[in-house]
Amino acid sequence: MSRFRSVAIILIVVNVAVHIIASMTLKQTEFGYVSPIHTACAMSTPEVLHGQIWRLITSQYLHAGPTHLFVNMLGLYFLGPAIESTWGSRRFFVIYTIAGLLGNIFYLLLNVVGWLPPIPAVGASGCILGLLGAAAVMFPKAEVLVYFLFPVNIRTAALVFGVWYAANLYYRGSNAGGDACHLVGLVFGYWWTKSGQYKFGAPRMAKVSPFGRGQARPRGGFKQRIEQRRRDAATIDRILAKVSTNGMASLSPDERRALQEATERQRVDDQQFGLD
Repeated sequence: MSRFRSVAIILIVVNVAVHIIASMTLKQTEFGYVSPIHTACAMSTPEVLHGQIWRLITSQYLHAGPTHLFVNMLGLYFLGPAIESTWGSRRFFVIYTIAGLLGNIFYLLLNVVGWLPPIPAVGASGCILGLLGAAAVMFPKAEVLVYFLFPVNIRTAALVFGVWYAANLYYRGSNAGGDACHLVGLVFGYWWTKSGQYKFGAPRMAKVSPFGRGQARPRGGFKQRIEQRRRDAATIDRILAKVSTNGMASLSPDERRALQEATERQRVDDQQFGLD
Protein backbone atom coordinates (compact mmCIF):
# COMPACT_ATOMS: atom_id res chain seq x y z
CA MET A 1 0.00 0.00 0.00
CA SER A 2 1.09 3.57 -0.48
CA ARG A 3 2.82 4.87 2.64
CA PHE A 4 1.80 8.40 1.64
CA ARG A 5 -1.88 7.54 2.11
CA SER A 6 -1.40 5.18 5.05
CA VAL A 7 -3.49 6.07 8.10
CA ALA A 8 -0.87 4.33 10.26
CA ILE A 9 1.84 6.69 9.03
CA ILE A 10 -0.46 9.70 9.41
CA LEU A 11 -1.11 8.66 13.03
CA ILE A 12 2.63 8.54 13.66
CA VAL A 13 3.06 12.04 12.22
CA VAL A 14 0.16 13.39 14.31
CA ASN A 15 1.45 11.82 17.53
CA VAL A 16 4.96 13.16 16.99
CA ALA A 17 3.64 16.63 16.09
CA VAL A 18 1.41 16.76 19.19
CA HIS A 19 4.34 15.72 21.38
CA ILE A 20 6.58 18.41 19.92
CA ILE A 21 3.93 21.10 20.43
CA ALA A 22 3.29 19.90 23.98
CA SER A 23 7.03 20.01 24.71
CA MET A 24 7.21 23.58 23.43
CA THR A 25 4.34 24.77 25.62
CA LEU A 26 5.44 23.50 29.04
CA LYS A 27 4.54 25.65 32.02
CA GLN A 28 5.67 25.35 35.60
CA THR A 29 2.98 24.18 38.03
CA GLU A 30 2.87 22.74 41.54
CA PHE A 31 3.31 19.31 39.90
CA GLY A 32 6.33 20.37 37.84
CA TYR A 33 6.44 21.39 34.19
CA VAL A 34 3.17 20.49 32.45
CA SER A 35 1.81 21.40 29.02
CA PRO A 36 -1.66 22.98 28.83
CA ILE A 37 -2.39 20.33 26.21
CA HIS A 38 -1.92 17.61 28.80
CA THR A 39 -3.94 19.57 31.34
CA ALA A 40 -6.89 19.79 28.95
CA CYS A 41 -6.65 16.46 27.14
CA ALA A 42 -5.05 13.79 29.34
CA MET A 43 -7.18 10.93 30.66
CA SER A 44 -8.43 12.03 34.10
CA THR A 45 -11.26 10.15 35.79
CA PRO A 46 -12.65 13.08 37.84
CA GLU A 47 -12.84 15.31 34.75
CA VAL A 48 -14.39 12.59 32.57
CA LEU A 49 -17.03 11.95 35.22
CA HIS A 50 -17.79 15.68 35.16
CA GLY A 51 -18.49 15.60 31.43
CA GLN A 52 -15.08 15.98 29.75
CA ILE A 53 -15.50 12.76 27.81
CA TRP A 54 -13.21 13.87 24.98
CA ARG A 55 -10.30 12.88 27.22
CA LEU A 56 -11.09 9.22 26.52
CA ILE A 57 -9.92 9.86 22.93
CA THR A 58 -7.49 12.80 23.11
CA SER A 59 -5.29 11.09 25.70
CA GLN A 60 -4.42 8.54 23.00
CA TYR A 61 -2.40 11.23 21.22
CA LEU A 62 -0.38 12.36 24.24
CA HIS A 63 2.77 10.78 25.68
CA ALA A 64 4.72 11.07 28.91
CA GLY A 65 8.11 11.53 27.26
CA PRO A 66 10.29 10.78 24.22
CA THR A 67 10.86 7.13 25.19
CA HIS A 68 7.15 6.51 25.70
CA LEU A 69 6.43 8.09 22.31
CA PHE A 70 9.24 6.21 20.53
CA VAL A 71 8.20 2.75 21.77
CA ASN A 72 4.55 3.28 20.83
CA MET A 73 5.29 4.73 17.42
CA LEU A 74 7.76 1.96 16.68
CA GLY A 75 5.04 -0.58 17.38
CA LEU A 76 2.59 1.36 15.21
CA TYR A 77 5.13 1.54 12.37
CA PHE A 78 5.77 -2.21 12.28
CA LEU A 79 2.22 -3.44 12.96
CA GLY A 80 0.04 -0.72 11.45
CA PRO A 81 0.71 -0.80 7.70
CA ALA A 82 0.49 -4.61 7.43
CA ILE A 83 -2.86 -4.70 9.25
CA GLU A 84 -4.19 -1.62 7.45
CA SER A 85 -3.40 -3.16 4.05
CA THR A 86 -5.70 -6.08 4.95
CA TRP A 87 -8.48 -4.24 6.77
CA GLY A 88 -8.59 -1.02 4.80
CA SER A 89 -7.81 2.44 6.18
CA ARG A 90 -11.23 3.29 7.61
CA ARG A 91 -11.72 0.04 9.49
CA PHE A 92 -8.10 0.13 10.70
CA PHE A 93 -8.57 3.61 12.20
CA VAL A 94 -11.89 2.69 13.86
CA ILE A 95 -10.53 -0.47 15.51
CA TYR A 96 -7.31 1.30 16.52
CA THR A 97 -9.35 4.03 18.23
CA ILE A 98 -11.82 1.64 19.88
CA ALA A 99 -8.97 -0.39 21.40
CA GLY A 100 -7.61 2.73 23.11
CA LEU A 101 -11.09 3.92 24.08
CA LEU A 102 -11.99 0.64 25.78
CA GLY A 103 -8.68 0.69 27.63
CA ASN A 104 -9.44 4.14 29.02
CA ILE A 105 -12.98 3.14 29.99
CA PHE A 106 -11.65 0.10 31.85
CA TYR A 107 -9.09 2.30 33.63
CA LEU A 108 -11.90 4.70 34.60
CA LEU A 109 -13.96 1.82 36.04
CA LEU A 110 -10.98 0.60 38.08
CA ASN A 111 -10.64 4.14 39.46
CA VAL A 112 -14.34 4.30 40.32
CA VAL A 113 -14.33 1.00 42.24
CA GLY A 114 -11.12 1.96 44.04
CA TRP A 115 -8.85 -0.73 42.60
CA LEU A 116 -6.45 1.90 41.23
CA PRO A 117 -5.91 5.56 42.17
CA PRO A 118 -7.22 8.12 39.61
CA ILE A 119 -3.82 9.24 38.32
CA PRO A 120 -3.90 11.14 34.97
CA ALA A 121 -2.91 8.88 32.08
CA VAL A 122 -1.68 9.39 28.53
CA GLY A 123 -0.48 7.26 25.65
CA ALA A 124 -1.43 5.23 22.58
CA SER A 125 -0.39 1.95 24.20
CA GLY A 126 -3.93 0.56 24.36
CA CYS A 127 -4.30 1.21 20.63
CA ILE A 128 -0.94 -0.41 19.82
CA LEU A 129 -1.72 -3.47 21.93
CA GLY A 130 -5.00 -3.74 20.04
CA LEU A 131 -2.93 -4.06 16.87
CA LEU A 132 -0.72 -6.67 18.52
CA GLY A 133 -3.80 -8.70 19.44
CA ALA A 134 -5.01 -8.46 15.84
CA ALA A 135 -1.59 -9.45 14.50
CA ALA A 136 -1.58 -12.51 16.77
CA VAL A 137 -4.59 -13.74 14.79
CA MET A 138 -3.63 -12.51 11.34
CA PHE A 139 0.13 -13.26 11.33
CA PRO A 140 0.66 -15.70 14.23
CA LYS A 141 3.96 -17.12 12.97
CA ALA A 142 5.63 -13.81 12.10
CA GLU A 143 8.59 -13.13 14.40
CA VAL A 144 9.20 -10.03 16.49
CA LEU A 145 12.20 -9.05 18.58
CA VAL A 146 11.10 -8.50 22.18
CA TYR A 147 13.26 -5.69 23.59
CA PHE A 148 15.20 -5.93 20.29
CA LEU A 149 16.90 -9.09 21.59
CA PHE A 150 14.60 -12.10 21.83
CA PRO A 151 12.98 -13.43 18.64
CA VAL A 152 9.51 -14.89 19.28
CA ASN A 153 6.44 -15.28 17.11
CA ILE A 154 3.71 -12.70 17.50
CA ARG A 155 1.16 -15.06 19.03
CA THR A 156 3.59 -16.09 21.79
CA ALA A 157 4.55 -12.46 22.41
CA ALA A 158 0.89 -11.47 22.75
CA LEU A 159 0.26 -14.30 25.24
CA VAL A 160 3.31 -13.44 27.34
CA PHE A 161 2.45 -9.75 27.42
CA GLY A 162 -1.17 -10.52 28.28
CA VAL A 163 -0.18 -12.67 31.28
CA TRP A 164 2.34 -10.06 32.38
CA TYR A 165 -0.21 -7.22 32.21
CA ALA A 166 -2.87 -9.23 34.03
CA ALA A 167 -0.47 -10.19 36.83
CA ASN A 168 0.80 -6.64 37.27
CA LEU A 169 -2.76 -5.31 37.36
CA TYR A 170 -3.82 -7.95 39.90
CA TYR A 171 -0.92 -7.12 42.23
CA ARG A 172 -1.26 -3.38 41.50
CA GLY A 173 2.39 -3.06 40.60
CA SER A 174 4.25 -0.25 38.86
CA ASN A 175 2.24 1.24 35.97
CA ALA A 176 -0.75 -0.99 36.76
CA GLY A 177 -3.02 1.66 35.25
CA GLY A 178 -1.13 1.56 31.98
CA ASP A 179 -1.22 -2.22 31.97
CA ALA A 180 -5.00 -2.11 32.47
CA CYS A 181 -5.25 -0.22 29.17
CA HIS A 182 -2.71 -2.55 27.55
CA LEU A 183 -4.60 -5.67 28.59
CA VAL A 184 -8.00 -4.48 27.37
CA GLY A 185 -6.56 -3.26 24.05
CA LEU A 186 -4.80 -6.60 23.53
CA VAL A 187 -7.89 -8.68 24.35
CA PHE A 188 -10.15 -6.51 22.21
CA GLY A 189 -7.82 -6.66 19.18
CA TYR A 190 -7.53 -10.43 19.46
CA TRP A 191 -11.25 -10.97 20.04
CA TRP A 192 -12.42 -8.66 17.27
CA THR A 193 -10.07 -10.13 14.68
CA LYS A 194 -10.76 -13.72 15.73
CA SER A 195 -14.52 -13.26 15.52
CA GLY A 196 -14.16 -11.26 12.32
CA GLN A 197 -12.47 -14.17 10.55
CA TYR A 198 -15.75 -16.04 10.56
CA LYS A 199 -17.58 -13.02 9.17
CA PHE A 200 -15.15 -12.88 6.25
CA GLY A 201 -16.57 -16.16 4.98
CA ALA A 202 -20.25 -15.25 5.31
CA PRO A 203 -21.97 -15.45 1.90
CA ARG A 204 -23.46 -12.21 0.68
CA MET A 205 -27.02 -12.56 -0.50
CA ALA A 206 -28.07 -11.47 -3.97
CA LYS A 207 -30.46 -8.54 -4.19
CA VAL A 208 -34.17 -9.33 -4.28
CA SER A 209 -36.47 -7.62 -6.76
CA PRO A 210 -38.89 -5.19 -5.11
CA PHE A 211 -41.63 -6.95 -7.13
CA GLY A 212 -40.89 -10.30 -5.51
CA ARG A 213 -39.16 -11.88 -8.52
CA GLY A 214 -36.21 -14.12 -7.82
CA GLN A 215 -34.94 -15.20 -4.44
CA ALA A 216 -31.99 -14.47 -2.21
CA ARG A 217 -29.09 -16.82 -2.76
CA PRO A 218 -25.33 -16.79 -2.24
CA ARG A 219 -23.22 -15.56 -5.10
CA GLY A 220 -21.41 -18.23 -7.09
CA GLY A 221 -17.90 -19.55 -6.44
CA PHE A 222 -18.21 -19.23 -2.65
CA LYS A 223 -16.04 -22.26 -1.77
CA GLN A 224 -13.43 -21.28 -4.32
CA ARG A 225 -13.27 -17.75 -2.92
CA ILE A 226 -12.84 -19.03 0.63
CA GLU A 227 -10.06 -21.36 -0.46
CA GLN A 228 -8.38 -18.51 -2.37
CA ARG A 229 -8.60 -16.32 0.74
CA ARG A 230 -6.91 -19.02 2.81
CA ARG A 231 -4.12 -19.30 0.26
CA ASP A 232 -3.74 -15.51 0.19
CA ALA A 233 -3.58 -15.38 4.00
CA ALA A 234 -0.82 -18.01 3.99
CA THR A 235 1.07 -16.08 1.32
CA ILE A 236 0.81 -12.82 3.25
CA ASP A 237 1.93 -14.52 6.49
CA ARG A 238 4.94 -16.10 4.80
CA ILE A 239 6.09 -12.93 3.05
CA LEU A 240 5.56 -10.67 6.09
CA ALA A 241 7.51 -13.14 8.23
CA LYS A 242 10.39 -12.81 5.77
CA VAL A 243 10.09 -9.00 5.87
CA SER A 244 10.11 -9.09 9.68
CA THR A 245 13.29 -11.15 9.67
CA ASN A 246 15.26 -9.79 6.70
CA GLY A 247 13.62 -6.49 5.77
CA MET A 248 11.64 -5.37 2.71
CA ALA A 249 14.76 -5.37 0.52
CA SER A 250 14.97 -9.16 0.82
CA LEU A 251 11.79 -9.68 -1.23
CA SER A 252 12.10 -10.76 -4.85
CA PRO A 253 9.99 -9.08 -7.55
CA ASP A 254 7.75 -12.18 -7.64
CA GLU A 255 7.20 -12.04 -3.87
CA ARG A 256 6.36 -8.33 -4.01
CA ARG A 257 3.86 -8.98 -6.79
CA ALA A 258 2.34 -11.94 -4.92
CA LEU A 259 1.94 -9.84 -1.76
CA GLN A 260 0.31 -7.01 -3.69
CA GLU A 261 -2.09 -9.34 -5.53
CA ALA A 262 -3.06 -11.21 -2.34
CA THR A 263 -3.80 -8.05 -0.34
CA GLU A 264 -5.74 -6.57 -3.27
CA ARG A 265 -7.93 -9.66 -3.53
CA GLN A 266 -8.64 -9.52 0.21
CA ARG A 267 -9.47 -5.82 -0.04
CA VAL A 268 -11.94 -6.46 -2.86
CA ASP A 269 -13.57 -9.32 -0.92
CA ASP A 270 -13.92 -7.10 2.16
CA GLN A 271 -15.63 -4.42 0.09
CA GLN A 272 -18.02 -6.95 -1.46
CA PHE A 273 -18.88 -8.35 1.97
CA GLY A 274 -19.44 -4.84 3.30
CA LEU A 275 -16.46 -4.97 5.71
CA ASP A 276 -14.42 -2.07 4.36
